[in-house]
Amino acid sequence: MGLSYATAARGACHLRGTFYKAELTGEVDPAEISGKAVYHIDYEDRAALFDSLILCRFFRDFYLWDEIADLVRGSTGLEFNKTELEILANRITQQTREYNRREGLGPELDTLPRRFFKEATEEGAALTEDELRMMIYEYNLIREEREERNEKAAVVD
Repeated sequence: MGLSYATAARGACHLRGTFYKAELTGEVDPAEISGKAVYHIDYEDRAALFDSLILCRFFRDFYLWDEIADLVRGSTGLEFNKTELEILANRITQQTREYNRREGLGPELDTLPRRFFKEATEEGAALTEDELRMMIYEYNLIREEREERNEKAAVVD
């Protein structure tokens, strides 16, 4: 969840990523760091599309890519596969982050308050600055790769 808070385009927001559910349900090991960014991006991308469709947030974690494609098709008549939806979702997130950069909120702010690195939760969960930096590096790498894929793909603007 620290990765979600650190990279949220509108500040430490639990609503865009809702990644805590993956950790709480055991889908992802909360203590594992490597590879976590790809899971977070999946949650974040689906949430970006769901929010763009102006749907109730309470159900968005139940909808996977096929269901989102059905919702898009039903509401717009447009056909998108998972890759195309990922490209669109990445565009939403990246453009929001680009707006933030333009307004002076650079990548140096993709972090957590120091307290998060010094105090474990009551359950004993902890995150080091190095672990967060590793996840953010992985997150940005995936986002950049998808941005490059976006530039090559023929997706409706």
